[in-house]
Amino acid sequence: MKNILIFLTGVSLLTSCKTDHKTKMSDPEALENFDRQYAESMKDALLVLDLDSVKSSHGDRFLELSSIINQHDPIGLLKIGAPEDEYEPEIKTIIVQLDKDMTEQQVHDLIYQEFLRWFEDESTTGPKESYGELAVDIHKWMKK
Repeated sequence: MKNILIFLTGVSLLTSCKTDHKTKMSDPEALENFDRQYAESMKDALLVLDLDSVKSSHGDRFLELSSIINQHDPIGLLKIGAPEDEYEPEIKTIIVQLDKDMTEQQVHDLIYQEFLRWFEDESTTGPKESYGELAVDIHKWMKK
């Protein structure tokens, strides 16, 4: 999945720079623009994943992870009336990165980083330590 995203990003950027894979960029400004756009797009490659495609490809696993995250309600949004699908964008970017060989600490780091990505700062996400129990539950679920 990651390789497909990288390829599509490269094609998109080459097109936006008005070149293709056979053309060498000799214009330093065009090359600098390409490098900048590529770097920016890679930061957000996960954000542009299609939610329905991710849900479809992961099937019941997406629903199971959603249930775990909703039970923990890490930001407290469900408690104040947010819809049950509130955390789906975060679930989308978490589930595509999970690997059954990850340690509990790696899961913890991943979950926290994704919540930071979506909610932008610790004043909203809360401290990393508050994601510990969620990480334990997701790690256990992954091992099933």
